[in-house]
Amino acid sequence: MLKFPVLTFFIFFISFGGFAQENDALESPELVETMVGDGVVFLVKYNKEENLNYKLTWKSDILDANFDDQEGEFFWETSNDDIGLHSVYFYLKDSLDQIVSTSKTLIKVNSITSVPSIKMEPDSLDSRAFIKLLQGEDYNLEFIASTRNSRNADDVVLTYIWNNDTDLSTIEQAETHVVGNRLLLDWKPSQSQAAKKYFDLDLIAIDNTNAVNRRKFRFQVIGQELPPELRNNVNDTYIITADQELDIDFSVNDPNNDPIVYSVDIPVTVGAPTIDERGIFTWSLSAMEMSNISSIFPLKIKLKAEEAEDSKHFVEKEITILKSEKNDPPLITKLSNLSIREGYDIKRRVFVRDNNHPIAELKYSLENEPDWLYVQQEGDRLFLMSDTLGFDIVKADGISVQYDVLFTVTDPEGATDSKFFNVTVNEGVNTDRLYNQLTDYQKSTDALLVGLRKQIRELDHRIQRNQRLKKGLLFTTFFLGSFSATGAFFEDHTIANEAIPYAGALLAITSSVNALAFNQENKVINLKGRLEDVEKSIVRNKSYLATYSIEDETDDELRNNELVNRVQSYRQALIEQRIELRRLEDQYRELNYVQRKVRRFNRKGNSDKIRWNFIDKI
Repeated sequence: MLKFPVLTFFIFFISFGGFAQENDALESPELVETMVGDGVVFLVKYNKEENLNYKLTWKSDILDANFDDQEGEFFWETSNDDIGLHSVYFYLKDSLDQIVSTSKTLIKVNSITSVPSIKMEPDSLDSRAFIKLLQGEDYNLEFIASTRNSRNADDVVLTYIWNNDTDLSTIEQAETHVVGNRLLLDWKPSQSQAAKKYFDLDLIAIDNTNAVNRRKFRFQVIGQELPPELRNNVNDTYIITADQELDIDFSVNDPNNDPIVYSVDIPVTVGAPTIDERGIFTWSLSAMEMSNISSIFPLKIKLKAEEAEDSKHFVEKEITILKSEKNDPPLITKLSNLSIREGYDIKRRVFVRDNNHPIAELKYSLENEPDWLYVQQEGDRLFLMSDTLGFDIVKADGISVQYDVLFTVTDPEGATDSKFFNVTVNEGVNTDRLYNQLTDYQKSTDALLVGLRKQIRELDHRIQRNQRLKKGLLFTTFFLGSFSATGAFFEDHTIANEAIPYAGALLAITSSVNALAFNQENKVINLKGRLEDVEKSIVRNKSYLATYSIEDETDDELRNNELVNRVQSYRQALIEQRIELRRLEDQYRELNYVQRKVRRFNRKGNSDKIRWNFIDKI
């Protein structure tokens, strides 16, 4: 009873191998890859000289392809609707119309993706190998990334590297900020940068299809001699009071760090007016001295600062000095720095004292102030005010924005007092936007988890199936090996003794199947483990966010800094997880059983029903 099944099984394997050898008579490419819009041309070959009576036929799911059965040439012009996998079968038939040989060609049509583009504004500077910048000049440059693969600007991510140093966020005298698909660069090159001369800025743009473009912008800083610059604001008019020293700070900075010489042009020597090496002009008059020269007022003087080695580079200012025997200049007694968050307004009182004039007669001004900051008087009180600040002040990196503002008060006689103060704007919490981000994150992860769990279950089922098959094959191998090993104990010409050679053949076959059938088992297990790691990360992040009870976009909990930081970090993590899933998807496609599944779909004409993206498997 054992002899016939064993012999039949052995003959089946021999026949299968012989059939595979006969297929070699007809040759065609196994795989042809092309880009959409390109033509596909290849030859199907066989030995015509020895097979004159044979004829060549074909069939395919491609409707508009052409095949010359005399020359064996296949031709197909692809279009945008042909992206994907297609199969072509070729048959060699004899004079009796029987198939003697077959061949199959798989054609893969890939879509054309373009890499993102990066341009600079103003583009007039980007006309040579080096972007030439002059020392001491202010430059406001903008770099914009865009892609043809999406109409949404948010689908392009832009990052940068200064001078090939990934740890360098910006360079001296420059502010570098990334806002979505734009990089903003405000730069005033210094003397030391002119000495170094060359700087590189690498920009890297990645779009939603993972297309990447990298462009290097090279800057050349050209040194130039620049005039000195005043350190502080210098008024046009000052008042000198008897028995009080008048001080005017005329100190300067020199961009080239050249030594500076200060001078004053004044037509009188009474009271010893002078300017020292630090640029401080001082003048003091007694009541008698002021009375003696009272006719010269108003007095015009000229302060000047020039480079010691090159007098062509200088800064000067003409100032009018008024006299005041009784007038006390106004005094700013309290002016504190301001700190505010986006989404709020400012109302901060300023205290000013004037012994000679009421508050209503004084004039107030701000210099270098943001356009939303102003001064308002309410009765005998004075306030720094603003409307509610929008959420477009702080840049995308979250670094606070600071303004150095000069507040000046002037009385009717022209006497003034000035003080600098800082206005710091911190990043605010836009509760509407944060609520939408939180909701979108939860919906995205819910959908993603459904697809992930389905994929993990499929891989787990595959692993369990392989384990069961492996146990069966191992048992069969063990049994056949034992049976062959005990062959010497059977008597000659018995059924058991005659079955020994067939058992040995089956042992070799099952051992080979056992070795080859599971050569991708570790890949499946590894892929399942990495998908489970992504799933655990998403579930953990969702559980953290679930600890916050948010009812709607007006909930005060949305102002919790910890919640804000977590939403931002989890949204970034979700982007990284999607990129990881695309990598894992490529590995999934390479699995043998998946490729066999694709071939089955193609044979049945259902290739359009294949959905690859893990994220879309819902």
